Amino acid sequence: MLKIKTTKNFFFNSPAKKIFFTFLILFIYRFCNTIPLSGIDQEALKQTFLKFDTNNSIIQILTMYSGGGGVGFLSPFSLGIIPFINASIFIDLLTAIVPSLEKLQTEEGELGRRKLLFFKKLLTLVFSIAQSIFLIFYLKSYIYDSSFFNFSILIIQLTSGTMLLVWLSNLIDNKGIGNGTSILILVNILMSLINKNIFNYEKSDTLFVIEIFILFFLMGLICLSQTSRITIDVVSARQLGVLEKSGNIFFTEKRKKPFEAKENGLSVKFNQAGIFPIIIASNILPFLSYFLSNFIDKKDFPLILNLIYYFLIIGFNYFYTIVFWDPEKISEQLRKASVCILNVTPGQESISYLENVVRSSSFLGGIFLCLILVFFDFLKTILNAPFLNQINLSSLIIVVGVGFEIQKTIRSLYKNILPKFI
Repeated sequence: MLKIKTTKNFFFNSPAKKIFFTFLILFIYRFCNTIPLSGIDQEALKQTFLKFDTNNSIIQILTMYSGGGGVGFLSPFSLGIIPFINASIFIDLLTAIVPSLEKLQTEEGELGRRKLLFFKKLLTLVFSIAQSIFLIFYLKSYIYDSSFFNFSILIIQLTSGTMLLVWLSNLIDNKGIGNGTSILILVNILMSLINKNIFNYEKSDTLFVIEIFILFFLMGLICLSQTSRITIDVVSARQLGVLEKSGNIFFTEKRKKPFEAKENGLSVKFNQAGIFPIIIASNILPFLSYFLSNFIDKKDFPLILNLIYYFLIIGFNYFYTIVFWDPEKISEQLRKASVCILNVTPGQESISYLENVVRSSSFLGGIFLCLILVFFDFLKTILNAPFLNQINLSSLIIVVGVGFEIQKTIRSLYKNILPKFI
């Protein structure tokens, strides 16, 4: 009897409830994606999707992030969570630049964060309307009634769908396991892979085994790019735990000798921005591709597009890190914690040292991501691998990155509760 009661308490008082709630929201979300957008010739649109799935830039981004009810299916949720991502990035950048917004985040606690979230939702509404207008005019040949009233109804449907997704994402953040936006993107990408039927082709056993090995090797490289860190030696680290609240850095203690510089360090990630450079670059590239296709020769277009993509990844990884990782604040926190960098004078010299480390590490992190992409394209070319040709490595990087964050979240949720029931 006691065992049954303990098991019941474990479920209702443990993260299992959060996980179950998250799956419930995802089920509702997937069901919503089966609702068709009214006034659209879905059959003709489906044929276009099937024809241009790997070539058409706008269809690529819809397939990647909206995760519709099937290939070529347009629903009120086809904009996906993209407008909210763009709005969040824009507000975060403004927060790092505008003092009043920075004060909301750092000094006003929960109330300030709610105000920032309201600004993000408001900007999401604006972005949703703008992107809905662009999408409707791009697909106007598939719309039965091209009147202004019908266009307005379609824009309202797409905008309402995006705002509902924002609400579902917030539910996952507040009552589920968190990372709502990333989880929705993960589900969409996985569903797009399922819709492709990536295992449905005639294959050679030896080649298929090689492709699977390469895939796992690439996943290992992606994990390495997301977890690699550089350690800066510090001295007098007695109060080093004060800085653990920072979202972009953390401190490691290799052995329990807190006053020895070689045993303690300030750990800085090579990829401070995580998967955001990939997400931002993947959002921008299809639109650039759409506008540049009329000005660049078709023969050179793929190479130029890849170079632009690599430049966007390196640039956004560098820019994101510079904006959100403030060396002056970190140096000030080190000073307050009675900690200084080994062989570096506190003050301006420490700030310059941290700036150099962060800039070089973010630059190298972006280059490493691009090298993974180049390596993948090279392997696909020399092997002529049918399975790998159906894999979008940018999507795989997002899947691995989000999956890594989810497992860390679940482990942290169970970390403190499991001992109570053992």
